[in-house]
Amino acid sequence: MNTRSRSAVGASPGQLERELAYYQRECNDLGARLLRLQEEQSQAFREARRSRTLTKLIREAHRLADTVIGPADLGDTILEIVVDNAMCDRAALLVEEAPGSRVFRVTHAIGLREKAPSPIMLPSVPDFFFTTAQTRIEPPAYELTGILQLPYVLWAYDRTTGYALMIGNRSEANVNRAFEAGDQELIEGGLSVYIDVLARKQAEHELRRAMRAAEQADEAKATFLATLSHELRTPLNSIIGLADIMSSKRPSALTVQRSGTYAAEIAGSGRHLLRLINDILDYSGIARGHLAIQPEWIRLEHSVGAAIRAAQGMAEQRGVTLSMSPVDSAVGILVDSLRFRQILDNLIGNAIKFTPQDGKVIIDVEIGADKSIEILVKDTGIGMRPEDIAIAMEPFRQLDNALTRKTAGTGLGLPITKGLVEAHGGSLAIESEPGRGTIVRVMFPAALGTPGRTGNPATKR
Repeated sequence: MNTRSRSAVGASPGQLERELAYYQRECNDLGARLLRLQEEQSQAFREARRSRTLTKLIREAHRLADTVIGPADLGDTILEIVVDNAMCDRAALLVEEAPGSRVFRVTHAIGLREKAPSPIMLPSVPDFFFTTAQTRIEPPAYELTGILQLPYVLWAYDRTTGYALMIGNRSEANVNRAFEAGDQELIEGGLSVYIDVLARKQAEHELRRAMRAAEQADEAKATFLATLSHELRTPLNSIIGLADIMSSKRPSALTVQRSGTYAAEIAGSGRHLLRLINDILDYSGIARGHLAIQPEWIRLEHSVGAAIRAAQGMAEQRGVTLSMSPVDSAVGILVDSLRFRQILDNLIGNAIKFTPQDGKVIIDVEIGADKSIEILVKDTGIGMRPEDIAIAMEPFRQLDNALTRKTAGTGLGLPITKGLVEAHGGSLAIESEPGRGTIVRVMFPAALGTPGRTGNPATKR
């Protein structure tokens, strides 16, 4: 028994009260020191948790930077690291639709039972924000807690990139999981790691895409050069061979009939070479935007009819029926007559070229209520798959099938035609199905089609 206890045996009531007050103070001080120790321990734990999470994020960032992972898959990996180490229930990555719009959409999320609402409009967008039991439920707390559907959230936003990261908890009863101002380093560090790795992955993705495009361009260039060499060699060989025969000094080598035949073949080969060169020059001008258009009013019926008549011989030679629907003779169109005829020749020639014997090619002209003009070239040919249509519209590309392999050409017909149509302010669309034929729609705006105007009216384009 200590001195204070022995003295308390014969102590007066006042002395006992003083002794009791002393012990109460000692107990309170001990409890306060214990609480401070617990808080310091909890604070140290939170600091260690933040450091551990950031360290793992940085380490994971270096690992992800050297792995083949797409930008779209990166967000889930980053969120998994955050959730596993930050002791949170849910997490989400968001991106602002447009700089300064305050409209966000969730790109990645973990723990959400239902899909987050989209788009999300925030009245104000804080760079850093967190909620506690004392936070008033008003903007922006109301909108931010609604995203994760949790009362306690931690938010960080990068104004430069428009990306945001947020995590949330169901409860803050556990002191180790309560959000506080010190968590700013954690949430902003996680967001920074995501943005840095995402930028690298996007750059790698763009680089791979550019490499694929370059490889495809090289393949297309090689294919074009091979095709062009073949296309040029054939008529040149014909011209040179026939010219050698005609220039022979042996009188018996030539007759009048043979001379005429050879001269006709030389002229045909020369015209073929000229068409090839014109195609290349036309596409070059279209690609550089230097195509000159000289519009004038022409009768649509006359121009389409002339193109049909010019292609009739080719159609008969291939056993294809070529026809045209009636066109109002009063309808005029404001176009470059030479380029418009080139459009028709290319489309009709292609339709005949890729239509087997006994097939049909039909040209329809439709006038819209707004006076717009639509020309449809329909055939019952081999048709194309959707992916083939995209290939056919690329320069120097040809479809790989039995019929196209038998057909000469540089693969510039459709790209040139599309460029000519667009130079007039129109558009070209293709509908096709393998074995069921193709429909090419050429649409000219209402400003180019006016009934009854076939001369050169005062109204200019």
